[in-house]
Amino acid sequence: MSKRTEDQVADGLKQIAAATAGTAVGAMIGGSEGALFGAAVGPALATSYDMVADRIAAHRAGRRTELVREVTRVLRIDPEELQDRLLSDERLLEFAGRVVSAAQDISLSQKRRALARALAAALADPAPARLDIWELMQKAIKEIDPPHIRLMHIISSATPLPRPPERPSEGVKYGMTLQDVCRTDPGLEVGGHAVLQKLISLGLVESALHGVIYGGTYRPYALSGLGRRLLTLLQEEAESSSR
Repeated sequence: MSKRTEDQVADGLKQIAAATAGTAVGAMIGGSEGALFGAAVGPALATSYDMVADRIAAHRAGRRTELVREVTRVLRIDPEELQDRLLSDERLLEFAGRVVSAAQDISLSQKRRALARALAAALADPAPARLDIWELMQKAIKEIDPPHIRLMHIISSATPLPRPPERPSEGVKYGMTLQDVCRTDPGLEVGGHAVLQKLISLGLVESALHGVIYGGTYRPYALSGLGRRLLTLLQEEAESSSR
């Protein structure tokens, strides 16, 4: 399959992303505002901004094509089959648009590949209940940054509370406190609380509190089921890149 076909599918997803977001995906400076700006600052500066805008647009286009290539590689299908699958399911197509919208503006390749794998998993099993989970996943991937990923890697060794009806076992240490995390990675001491709270708000980390502990400083946390799945996506990307 030619690169031209991959680019065509990627460009089609770009249009879906724009429609899904309710706004066109354009250059950094464009339209009438860009024209007025160019007239005000002069041809030389306007040309410089045009070059920057073109470079940003090229990066976005490359990331869209990269995503299409990764999805087809994971599923072992060609771009035409990917297009057919997306066009046959309206909700899946909208989900793909949101994934593309996020991926094209993300500079961290680890996150882009995780998004591609989330889309591939949704394509492999597009059941509504499963798609709901992948919707949460793509939002979480979009929102996290390297400090969040670092904290997730550290806290992944913590034992989560067992799910009901199983009860916690006496003598077992569940979860990890923020102090424990910062002792492992001192770089997270500044802003560590904000990083943790973001992960909690995204449903990636949850309380592993068992019994009564006074004060939030010593409250233990562990990865949630969603957090473990997201970390697996990120680790799969790292493993595939090292091959």
